[in-house]
Amino acid sequence: MKLLRKPIEMVAWFDYEGNTTPVKFRLLNELEENTVIKINRIIKKELDKFAGNKMIKYTCESCINGDVKLLELRYELDTCRWYLYKM
Repeated sequence: MKLLRKPIEMVAWFDYEGNTTPVKFRLLNELEENTVIKINRIIKKELDKFAGNKMIKYTCESCINGDVKLLELRYELDTCRWYLYKM
């Protein structure tokens, strides 16, 4: 997987207990066009600390251009921002 750490726009589900489930996200590609990627399956969810910031790390599977790819998404708890960390 390639390290990206790009900020993304995320659509996510939140339950009554505050648990987050990412559904789909949008990012700018190399041609400055918006690309929407749907998350097919969440493989792993874990709490992580990166540079002192608490984050929830999601390892996900998505279908991009007909290929199944692994993604690593991170949700920063203090700032409520989403990042596409690895692809």
